[in-house]
Amino acid sequence: MIEYSNGIHIKDTLFWLDARKKSEFSFISHAHIDHVARHREILATEETRALYEHRLGKIKAITLGYNVPKKVKGVKVELFPSGHILGSAQILLDIFGTKIVYTGDFKLRKSLTARRGEVKKCDILIMESTFGLPRYVFPPVEEIYHKITDFVEKGLNQKKVPVILAYSLGKAQEAIKLLGDKGFKLSLHGAIYSLAKIYEEFGVKFKNYEPYEHGNLKDKVLISPPWSRRHKMVDELPHKKIAFLSGWGMDNGAKYSYNVDEVFPLSDHADFKELLEYAKESNPEKIYVVHGFKEFVEHLKKLGFDAEELKKGTKFDKGFSKEILLNYDLFR
Repeated sequence: MIEYSNGIHIKDTLFWLDARKKSEFSFISHAHIDHVARHREILATEETRALYEHRLGKIKAITLGYNVPKKVKGVKVELFPSGHILGSAQILLDIFGTKIVYTGDFKLRKSLTARRGEVKKCDILIMESTFGLPRYVFPPVEEIYHKITDFVEKGLNQKKVPVILAYSLGKAQEAIKLLGDKGFKLSLHGAIYSLAKIYEEFGVKFKNYEPYEHGNLKDKVLISPPWSRRHKMVDELPHKKIAFLSGWGMDNGAKYSYNVDEVFPLSDHADFKELLEYAKESNPEKIYVVHGFKEFVEHLKKLGFDAEELKKGTKFDKGFSKEILLNYDLFR
């Protein structure tokens, strides 16, 4: 039975999936703060554990690499890439032959700093739908890269400081990789700098970057979190051009809403086409939609899927007794 309340729980097992309140044991799909809590024990990739501990402190953890099936807490599981950020993972749970996939946040497009997302066949799919409306179809990623690079070049040529606002974990590292590899000198907000160092520990190499130093931005690009837009670090720069990296840049008037010069739709989430592509390729009997637009359910139904929004109180009526879990060989 699948239950939803501050995270997803597989009833009659110890498994929580991205539990938002402290639990005895939870799978953590990735280390963004809205997907973690101070659990007693977690299941995650080694990269996610490192990022989790950087933010929340030491944690008892079971770590798995990608595509390595293993029995964990009596359940056969397998983690596989989600393409979201470094170390992000989806999970496949095989419970008495019923294959359940939880995507967490994912994308299928290429990434400069994360393994490309994969799709696995399953019986039950629990998927995000952050951009689950037809208007959210992103331009080709190479086109977005070109526009970001062009924005930076023009700003420097105009003797202005190009400021890239990007979420500290994930999006910022994409910007560092893109711009650093093209030879731009980068100045990083402290939170972004420390996370970049963790990325490098896991083999993602960056170039031409240093921590932000007040007054030392000549001929440099400042990469900073979105909240810093109203902070003196950004606000008091006399000559600047500001861009925000977000999938919400597809919305009309986004640059006015965020009070920036440009919003580039570089996202670490699947767009509408990718969400539909994932559903078709995984071909489940049942789809539960979380973390996004409930209207996406109707699009799935039009394609013939048995789909519904997973919200508080939702239950899938198939239970697994603890006695069976203790005695059933899930590796058969």
